[in-house]
Amino acid sequence: MPNPNSSAPAAHSHAGGAFATTHWSLVLHAGQGDDTMAQQALETLCRAYWPAIYAYLRRTGQPPEAAQDLTQEFFARVLEKGLIARADQQKGRFRSFLLTVLQRFLTDDHDRNSAQKRGGGRVPISLEDLTREEGRPFEPTGGRTPEQEFDRRWALAMVDNALARLQAEAERLGHQELFAALRGNLDGDAAHGTLVEVARRFGLEEGAVKMRLRRWRLRYGELIREEVAQTVPRVADLDTELRHLLAALSG
Repeated sequence: MPNPNSSAPAAHSHAGGAFATTHWSLVLHAGQGDDTMAQQALETLCRAYWPAIYAYLRRTGQPPEAAQDLTQEFFARVLEKGLIARADQQKGRFRSFLLTVLQRFLTDDHDRNSAQKRGGGRVPISLEDLTREEGRPFEPTGGRTPEQEFDRRWALAMVDNALARLQAEAERLGHQELFAALRGNLDGDAAHGTLVEVARRFGLEEGAVKMRLRRWRLRYGELIREEVAQTVPRVADLDTELRHLLAALSG
């Protein structure tokens, strides 16, 4: 994994020292009503973070189908009950906020048991579709607690979001095939033979391939840092959150 703790810039900030937090902006917009933009904001959140919600539910003992139903119901209820509207990004990390809302949702037995199937009939997005799109196995493994599994999947979401952005940047510059060839080497040292093979395939000097890979690794680290920066309320919280998520990935 690239080093997101480098001195590269993280995200643009504004007056007061708080990040211009994209994820928090989505949260707040999703709580502003039942219009099309609010629904789109909720769908974006669901796409990004459903694996963390689902993994937590599975680790608490929910079977796969029930966990899928509860995941969809959770995101629908977040909008319906106005839970998002009560969010305050200055109170803490987005990760902690969403986990707290989830835990409160699970203790609300009356509402959950009286709900209609799959989110009270207002499903923000199909988990079946998301399952097909997800590039990673999403069933939890190992002996982690529900909270540890949530944090691990959250960290993976940060990494996946950064990787998707890096790929989009490469494609805009016409480097999609080279990126695809080097993508598997972004997280660690590439074998010498691998770079020679890639250089030969694309008619490039090996040094040029090494330089491109180095630049993409650095940019990958920057983008991971930016993704995490969008989920914390202050610059001072960024490094602590990065360390926490790196530990979650290695645990």
